[in-house]
Amino acid sequence: MRIGIDIDDTMADTFDYLMPYIAEFYNIDIQYLKNNNISYSNLPEDMKKRELEFAKQYYDRVIPNTPFKPDVAEYIDKIKDLGNEIIIITARNKTLYTDEYKTTIKELEKHNIHYDKLICDFDKAKVCKNEKIDVFIDDSIANCSKVNALGIETIVFNSKSNMKDETNLCRIDNWKDIYNKVISLNEKNL
Repeated sequence: MRIGIDIDDTMADTFDYLMPYIAEFYNIDIQYLKNNNISYSNLPEDMKKRELEFAKQYYDRVIPNTPFKPDVAEYIDKIKDLGNEIIIITARNKTLYTDEYKTTIKELEKHNIHYDKLICDFDKAKVCKNEKIDVFIDDSIANCSKVNALGIETIVFNSKSNMKDETNLCRIDNWKDIYNKVISLNEKNL
């Protein structure tokens, strides 16, 4: 199978990691961000006005150091060992990064993530269709819903930014369970 996987808050703990940088940039108390569950993916409208300025100032420099979720590299390797292809699909783009591929490759190498292809594109549904993805894993319910509407199996990775959002899509919150789900999907497709 061809498996499409998001990075931010699916493989990496980006939400929490960026909070101190957001607090610094916007001159806001970090406790306010934590109490209101605010980070890069759900900035209030008044803060969104400076989002691109924030991204250009921080992303290229800090994103490669984002901590990854426990065991993600191990389980992605196990998924590859089952004969699956790993296609990393991230919404990172030139609007937010000087060189989204260079920054992302540096981050993936640092965390020992093995993959077959990296695609940086905001329209993940289009990418999944063009790449003939069989299973798509992302923390964005909106992305998963668009991909699922194409008839592609989706897994919503539970994250701080989506826990209060309703969905009928499959939700999983750790990489061991994703691996087990991929095993069952592999067996179903035999």
